[in-house]
Amino acid sequence: MKRWLKRLFIILLVSALMLSAAMTWNVYHTSVPEPSHFATFTPPPTFQPLRLRVVTWNLWGIFGFTPRRAERMQIIAREIVKLKPDIVGFQEVFVQADRNLLTTALREAGLPHSRYFPSGLVGSGLLLVSRYPFESEGFIRYAENGRPEAVHHGDWWAGKGLSLSAMRLPDGTLLYVANTHMHARYRGQYLATQLAQGRQLIPWAARVKDTGSPALWLGDWNSKPDSDILAPLIASGGWQHLTGDKAAIDHIFGSGTAWQWHVLSLGKLTGLLSADPKIPWSDHAARWIEVELRRRP
Repeated sequence: MKRWLKRLFIILLVSALMLSAAMTWNVYHTSVPEPSHFATFTPPPTFQPLRLRVVTWNLWGIFGFTPRRAERMQIIAREIVKLKPDIVGFQEVFVQADRNLLTTALREAGLPHSRYFPSGLVGSGLLLVSRYPFESEGFIRYAENGRPEAVHHGDWWAGKGLSLSAMRLPDGTLLYVANTHMHARYRGQYLATQLAQGRQLIPWAARVKDTGSPALWLGDWNSKPDSDILAPLIASGGWQHLTGDKAAIDHIFGSGTAWQWHVLSLGKLTGLLSADPKIPWSDHAARWIEVELRRRP
């Protein structure tokens, strides 16, 4: 009996140490530091209107939890290439094999630049792919991000946040592009968490605004644009809602005091597996826009 008690004690001790190590790693592991360079930008007098096709898509890519993940990713890679995008912000791309598949497909379609933002125990899930080279990158991890005991929700263990990258357009113009995945509401359980995440981003939106550069803000915001979570953020950054659907929770916003974002076309992309029509490509539809970036008169 004493031998079994001893073994049980050792198992419990090792389990406690492993859990403690995992939680410590989750809290402190963020590979990309916060943005630090925000230079004032003056639009070149020779700037010509530039067309951009931009996509945001939550891919429902959680290893072991989402159905037929590998099969869905093959289809998503094919469909995203058909859109002929210039910039794509993905969320919930937690599996390395899925990231490799997407970046390879888009590289062959003319988007050679990509960044993933490791954070927490399982990663942020944020992947940004672009036709244009990256000038700088940063990651703002959310200080409030759910509860560790809510493993079935998973947000705390994912180390979520907002990636903020700067890209150099062909004429030298600096374009900021952000990508995020805010905490889900879960029937109102995490309203305080969402409010805290929105407040945390307000000074960052203001810093980008102060540079005078154009910026795009992509992601699964898990909130409507007129909500208490997003409305203050939109106001502080001078954001324009480009995807148009005010009932949606996935959005693309544009900003820039010296710039205009003129929406030429927009839409969403979704579908069902032909092998199993009960399963969608993702539990979110892709949101895409084609815009023309212009200098403000």
